[in-house]
Amino acid sequence: MAVVPTGRRLKILEHRVHKVEMRTKETGEQEEELVVSNLRPFTLKVGVHDHLDQPILDCSLPLRASLLYENGLPVKQTSTSEPLLVGETDVVALQGAATFKLRITSLSSHRDKQRFRIQVAPQDVELQLNEGGLCIVTDPMKSVTKLGRATGSALMPPPPPPPLNDPSDYRQNDALKRKYADILESQAEQLRTLTETQQHIQRELQSLLALAHQRALNGGASVATRRTAGVGI
Repeated sequence: MAVVPTGRRLKILEHRVHKVEMRTKETGEQEEELVVSNLRPFTLKVGVHDHLDQPILDCSLPLRASLLYENGLPVKQTSTSEPLLVGETDVVALQGAATFKLRITSLSSHRDKQRFRIQVAPQDVELQLNEGGLCIVTDPMKSVTKLGRATGSALMPPPPPPPLNDPSDYRQNDALKRKYADILESQAEQLRTLTETQQHIQRELQSLLALAHQRALNGGASVATRRTAGVGI
């Protein structure tokens, strides 16, 4: 009899950094490098999913973010001043997701040019040991002070959504398509109405201009006639 897995796991839904640069690996290959500033917070969003990769919406899971080196070792505090990782480090996952706003205070240049990762795991250590899937780490990031030329916020794309297997998913998609089609049709009708109104206003203005022009001509002719009559007398 097959054993059906029931374990929960964490999944990175969004990892928004400050910049993405290209770096050369030791093999000579080019790869993208995530860069964050130690002066600005970045965003990390994780989801709580089941073994079918579906979000678990009815859970309340306290999570904690901590700082690791790229090799997975914890980063040790070198002074008693500012913590290595500040911001919203303790967040409760509600309705299947938790969003962390974090800032790494340490610099890669002060740590032998090592890059950092963020580890997210349950605040309950015993739960973390019993459910290994509830621990996840991000891709490595280089921490700097100055980002150089601003390139805007870089968003690491989330993995593609799972394929639609449930027929109800197709019905929901059809309903959404009909909804957007109705919205587009309504907007098109509003545009047509506005166009007709503008055309009507333009015709009215042209009529008014023509009438004013005609009155001006008639007034000039009347003045000329009175002047001619005066000369004749």
